[in-house]
Amino acid sequence: MAFGIYDGFVDWLLGFVSDILPGQVEFQDSLRLTLIDSLEMTSILVFLIVNTILLIWFERKLVGRMMNRRGPVFIDFNYGHFFGRTWKFGLLQNIAEFLKFFSKEDIVPEKADKFPFNIGFFAFVVAPPFMLGALLPLGATEVIADPAVGFLLIFALFSLYPVGVLITGWSSNNKYSVLGGFRSAAQMISYEIPLILSVGAVVIVTNSFSLVQIASQQTNTPAGLPFMIFMPIGFIVFMVSLAAETERVPFDIPEAEAELVMGWRTELTGFRYMMSMATEYFILLIGAFIGVSLFWGGAYLPFIPASTIESIPLLSTAILVVKIWVFIFLFIWVRAALPRIRIDQLLDIGWKRLIPLAFVNIVLVIILFLMNPGLFGVVS
Repeated sequence: MAFGIYDGFVDWLLGFVSDILPGQVEFQDSLRLTLIDSLEMTSILVFLIVNTILLIWFERKLVGRMMNRRGPVFIDFNYGHFFGRTWKFGLLQNIAEFLKFFSKEDIVPEKADKFPFNIGFFAFVVAPPFMLGALLPLGATEVIADPAVGFLLIFALFSLYPVGVLITGWSSNNKYSVLGGFRSAAQMISYEIPLILSVGAVVIVTNSFSLVQIASQQTNTPAGLPFMIFMPIGFIVFMVSLAAETERVPFDIPEAEAELVMGWRTELTGFRYMMSMATEYFILLIGAFIGVSLFWGGAYLPFIPASTIESIPLLSTAILVVKIWVFIFLFIWVRAALPRIRIDQLLDIGWKRLIPLAFVNIVLVIILFLMNPGLFGVVS
């Protein structure tokens, strides 16, 4: 189901145009659908970009507080002087840094393989996350496209990211970039397996790959409790695997600045470097969308009827956004609390710990499902 909030505006616009240019009625139906889809896609991209900018600011501010620092402060409006201090929050810090990076020269290494250096970065690193916007629900039923393959398509687009990282690092003609690229490829391949296996249990009990349908089925569980309560092992495996997939601390091995300068990003300058960092946060935001939909009930809340939430689109969107930010807070908390692990430890955790745990989770969920399907929202 699409948003529906642009229908009236598009109808008015087409009516206004048809009054000025009569005789174009035969094109109105196709043009109407095109305009509505374009406006909805633009809304989602704006939503994701704004939240990504706020996420970068929020992480810097929160990690600063956790480390007894203030984080970004001065680049902001002056909100007044009271309680003995001038109130500034550094909200414009990221805008200033965007302008700084955008104004810097785009330097391509002289001996780099320029074609894969450009194509690998923009086509495989930057583009795929932006393509995922149409598949993400922004509420209980507000989604542009809800294909049957659902998050399988999302994971397929996710899998392009390590390819781009490896190509970018290899074509940079820099040993640090090459090592970072190979580390990234090894890490992401190792953790894609437990990530997909952790979601397998959800697919088994819902018989669906649709994020909207999976979130909706969690309203039929006892008291509307989310799947996280009934499959905690799967949720933990998902969280750890997602942290590794998004190269979050303690799994930021591919860009370990103490070992590899900046890993696969070493030769990226100016706008390219800014886009690589923004894409990392963009992917984290998309991962939070998926995790909230699969394990936290999406836009629904326990003890509140689904019909009540679905009848108020803004309420369902607000619930989803709050859950996403709580989800992201957990990743930021881990970043401030844990040190970076070694590459051999990272691979051991993925292959020797998470994959067996993911299989254990599937077996336990199947046993519970056979004993009591109602636990997972299956209505007999």
